[in-house]
Amino acid sequence: MGNIRIRVAGILIRENKILLVRHEKNGKSYFLLPGGGVEYGETLEEGLIREFQEEVGLPIQVGPLVLVHDSIPPDRHRQVLNLYFLVTSSQAQIRVTPDGVLKDADYYPLEKFGQMTVNPDVKAEILEGIKQGWKNPLSYLGNQWKDR
Repeated sequence: MGNIRIRVAGILIRENKILLVRHEKNGKSYFLLPGGGVEYGETLEEGLIREFQEEVGLPIQVGPLVLVHDSIPPDRHRQVLNLYFLVTSSQAQIRVTPDGVLKDADYYPLEKFGQMTVNPDVKAEILEGIKQGWKNPLSYLGNQWKDR
């Protein structure tokens, strides 16, 4: 029996742009919100702060939890529980730390965000949350696995 991986991610909006990291894996390039796996003994907030520091070199303030969903492929070989927080930072300058899959990061215009390849694909929910000012209660989106 496998374990459930818990992944935290931050939604950072600055001047009508959203911060995304670009990954390359198995010959494919796609975007994610900055974040990563929570380590044993870490709180969700601690994990998110650490991941932002590691990936983009930004100190952040963690705001409310706004989206939750599972990511379970049809063959059920893994399961990820994704938790999305609103985050802010007093700094704008990012410093990317590339690794095996993380290639770069940048702020992308919200008007282009909806057409980008973002994994997991929660663009519509994020854009709606931004439009509504995150006034709706926390949303559990169920399994958002999509074959690509």
